[in-house]
Parts: sequence; C-alpha cells; structure tokens
Amino acid sequence: MDRGTGDGSINDLPWASVFDPAANARALSAIQAQGFRAASEIVDRFARITTTGLSRDARSTTSAGPFTDDQRADLFGATDIEPLIRSWWVMIGQFLLGSAPRVPDPDSAHEASLDFSNAAIEGRLELAATSPGTAKAEVWLHNRATADLGQIQLRCSDLLAHDGSVVKSGAVMFEPSAVAMPGRSSRGIEMSIEVLQGVQPGTYRGTLLAQRHPKLWLPVVLTVRVPLT
Repeated sequence: MDRGTGDGSINDLPWASVFDPAANARALSAIQAQGFRAASEIVDRFARITTTGLSRDARSTTSAGPFTDDQRADLFGATDIEPLIRSWWVMIGQFLLGSAPRVPDPDSAHEASLDFSNAAIEGRLELAATSPGTAKAEVWLHNRATADLGQIQLRCSDLLAHDGSVVKSGAVMFEPSAVAMPGRSSRGIEMSIEVLQGVQPGTYRGTLLAQRHPKLWLPVVLTVRVPLT
C-alpha cells in the first residue's frame, strides 16, 4: 500500500535521526565534552583566583563587599551560576569548621591546686614528730590558670585524736604566712607543727585549707611518737 512516501527513504524524514544510534552517540559525546570543558574552566578560574587574586591589576581582593558584575563575570564566566558556587563554598566552610578539633580554653582548667612534698598515696599530708618536737612539711600551691589569684594564706584546723586529745591550730605555723599567686605560677610554703611537752602519743587528724578558696583543702595526719629514752 502506498503511504505517500514516493521514492524517498525513511532517512529523508526530519525525525529519522532520532532512531539513528550512531547519531545519538555522537550527540551524547558532544554534550559530555561540553560539560567537562565547563567544569574544567570553573576549576581553572578558582585556581587562578587562589594564586593571583580576582583583580588583574593587582588591586586588593580582600574587601568584604559584593562583587561587581564584571568581577562576577570574570570569576564565573556567567553570573547565573554565582549563587550555586557561593552555596558550595559555604557548605565546604561549614564542614571544615565542624570537623576542626576543639581547643580547650586554658582558663577553664582548675583555678588552683594543692600539692605537697611528702604525700602518701592516699592523697593526704603526713607529718611526724616526738613529744616534745616539731613536725615539718612543704606544701606547694599551683595556679595553672592565667588569672591572678592574689595573696593566698593557708589555715589548719585543730588536730584531733580518737581519744579526744587535741593539738590546737595555734601550734601550726606557715612560712611565709602568705604568698602571691599570679597566673601560671607555683609557690612553696613550709608548714610546721609544734608538739609540746605532754601531748599524748597517737594519730591526730585535721584539715588544711586555703583562705578564700573553699575548693582547696587537704587532709592532715600528724603522728606523735613516744620519745626515745
């Protein structure tokens, strides 16, 4: 049956190329090549900006103001893709900031701490003396922060034995009586306890405190021995 095509073939029809695999492959390759060229051009533009800056006449490019139309065209080749590129840079910046390690604030550390020269492993200050005699130890104050803590004085409570015997706080002396504690500093204070004649042998316990710093305290254990004969 004659469909009115005459002597021509189907290839003469204007839409015949749609069914031509070779033509379709050539068109797809051309589109892909154009896409690769466009992507390479954008990357090259960013590389040039990183090394030479946006302006070609060596003018400063650090201004926070918006780009002019000419600058946008020079940077992106077309102003319509600028919002996409800006959004991409914002996303990368947020990712880098979120993955950056957190740096601890040095001032968030302990304001001060007590250390001591002859401490037992239990974390207490131990002294010993015969009656009569004097027990001595060195106490160290450490200020690991940057803030100035001013003058610090140590105080000691009465020392009490299990049988009710007491070594009064007045028998405890500190040399020096006060120390200045600027930021990042350490100071040593000698603590001495005078054990008077008549103090019963035994173990006496009390607490060492830092005036105006309620978080600083340390258990004190004084052992009074029987004098050698």
